[in-house]
Amino acid sequence: MVKVFLICSGLGNVNRGFESFTQECFHALSSVPELDINLFKGGGESKKRQIVLWNFPRDSWLANYLGKLTRRGAYYIEQTSFTFSLLPYIFQQKPDVIYFSDGIVGNILWHWRKKTGQSYKLLFSNGGPLSPPFTRWDHIQQVAPIHLQGAIQAGEPLEKQSLVPYGINMDAELKILSIADKAALRRKLELPDNLPIILSVAAINKSHKRLDYLIREIAQLPKPRPYLLMLGQIEAESAEVVALANELLEPEQFQIKTVASDQIADYYQVADAFVLASLGEGFGRVFLEAMSYGLPCITHDYAVSRFVLKDEGYFGNFELAGSLTSLICDVLSQNNDNSKLRRHQSVYERFSWDKIYDNYVIMLQKSIKK
Repeated sequence: MVKVFLICSGLGNVNRGFESFTQECFHALSSVPELDINLFKGGGESKKRQIVLWNFPRDSWLANYLGKLTRRGAYYIEQTSFTFSLLPYIFQQKPDVIYFSDGIVGNILWHWRKKTGQSYKLLFSNGGPLSPPFTRWDHIQQVAPIHLQGAIQAGEPLEKQSLVPYGINMDAELKILSIADKAALRRKLELPDNLPIILSVAAINKSHKRLDYLIREIAQLPKPRPYLLMLGQIEAESAEVVALANELLEPEQFQIKTVASDQIADYYQVADAFVLASLGEGFGRVFLEAMSYGLPCITHDYAVSRFVLKDEGYFGNFELAGSLTSLICDVLSQNNDNSKLRRHQSVYERFSWDKIYDNYVIMLQKSIKK
């Protein structure tokens, strides 16, 4: 049996891909007899085999103060304080492998192992992704072929890596809401029932998620425009995004807010299309979420989005003005129940935990071999 520490400092405080993946990964693997797995997180409540560790959350005033003082940033302070809280558990329970997604955590654990002579292995889930070399970690999970290819070309040995994509928790069969049920859910969520809804689930920023581009593209559509719903974590750039939406769109044409992870399903169910405006993602786990509800996904054309969406995606050049606008018109005219079922099945067969959890067990077992 392999003793696994699965760790994520933001889990319980932040809604990002890393956090949702870590929580689902724990639930998918916690009943596997070959694994003895414990989850360590930065917030929420401690439960059986789920332990909340003391830390300075990145959104706290103290983390921000210390981040400025050290010139390392609040995220670094969160990672460092979280990892120091983990050390007593490592000493007492002696895990075989520590499975993590944040490079800062991995670097601290490497230094600690070197200093103390402990024997745990470090398994890095490269969903960011980070570029090689990976000299400090024992095994690398590559979530898309392009990352594996790049690492091999940079000299990383194939035997040190596993190509295992992110998994997603989803039903084997898609439940499509009736017209009446969809309208009722829209009213409950205070969304219009007479307009198509374009949904984007991403951090509310300009630099990476490029919500400013999305807003400008929607604003170019003729009235009555689709309703633009942007759900995500509020960040330093969020105020600029809100200001641009207020400038280019009418108040009844959009909404920007953060919702809890257990509420996001309602929004996927009432949307008509999903857009991710970023020019690149390490994986784009939100694509899986959207497709699991049958939504057509509109994205910039790059290797990762092609790998995840295959023939079911709608691809454009989002470096060009008007590219997204024309795609939205095409998508809204083609969406139907058969295409929803096809998208759902495509994701279920390739990425559902039901289908790929064995790959995770094999990877964890492989990571402890010398």
